[in-house]
Amino acid sequence: MSSHSDTSAAPFRVDGEYDREYAGDGVSRYGAYVRARLDGSFAECWDGTWEEPSSRRVAFAAAAWRTAVGPVMSPGYVGYHSRVLSARVERSGWDGSLIAVVNLAAPWPAALARSREWQGGRRWRDWPTELRGDGYDFVDPTEQDVAEYPFLQASLALTFRVPVDRLPAAPEGPDDGAEERARLAVEGLVAELNHAVGPVLAVLEGGRSR
Repeated sequence: MSSHSDTSAAPFRVDGEYDREYAGDGVSRYGAYVRARLDGSFAECWDGTWEEPSSRRVAFAAAAWRTAVGPVMSPGYVGYHSRVLSARVERSGWDGSLIAVVNLAAPWPAALARSREWQGGRRWRDWPTELRGDGYDFVDPTEQDVAEYPFLQASLALTFRVPVDRLPAAPEGPDDGAEERARLAVEGLVAELNHAVGPVLAVLEGGRSR
């Protein structure tokens, strides 16, 4: 489920080494994806759609993030912790601020974990996991799994405003350092999302064994 997942402490990380090693141009996979979208998803950042610099900054950051993760890039320029099921960054239609929505695989709520009455005599299972390299991923049960057991897969949705004052300004055009600014925007977003999501993830990982 997660994009190029790992089990490091941070929810998100920029995988610069992988990005360089597997770059078709020998420089950066992500840079190539940004260049391919300068006339598409990035164009609104300088085509007059948004007049205010703050609105263009938000639109550029959102476009940089969408380009850095699946389904655009697989594996993504941004790697996820195995508990991160999805992560969106988008412009709010209400006030134009930058909003993040992060979904995490979670253990059962304590009330459910303590009781068996709700199970009705059935042996409900938690999230299945699969070994991936040195870690694991939370995955959906297979049809064979479901034929044998019912599953209750709990998740948390974190929705929050992302500060943009530390993110780079949007380029004035496609030739105004768009690739480098996109990388800086992604790095800044990773730092902000880790700041918000990291403490939640630490608690979930601390209580992983039940």
